[in-house]
Amino acid sequence: MKVGEYELVNEAKLTRVIDGNMSRGGKTTGGVGVEASDAQILAGYDKLAGLILKDGLKVKPGCFWDFDERKPFDKPELSFEVSVDDALVEVTEVEAKVLDSAKKKRDELKADAKSKPKGKRLRRKKKEDKPE
Repeated sequence: MKVGEYELVNEAKLTRVIDGNMSRGGKTTGGVGVEASDAQILAGYDKLAGLILKDGLKVKPGCFWDFDERKPFDKPELSFEVSVDDALVEVTEVEAKVLDSAKKKRDELKADAKSKPKGKRLRRKKKEDKPE
């Protein structure tokens, strides 16, 4: 589901953020409600460690919810997690977009190379093969 410019991947967590949790009496408690602002929904979803994407890039958990102070950030500072050589690296939005486009280009080149037929290998002439 889209909230502003962000995509929230886990529908169950989003439902808990908006509607709250089921209590003993069968009533829901908590939840920000359907009239909540995008910032409130993003903070609640981040608090539940839901996957947030922006333009297909993974937003680092904890950008909208301050886990130390136990409250939403007044002004979130975005950072992204990108996999580089099988390790997660924290980068800015611009760096994430550059790395993502480079990764896509590399994958295109690999796929293109696999689809091309292999040519014959040229054999080097041995000294004995050379005419005198």
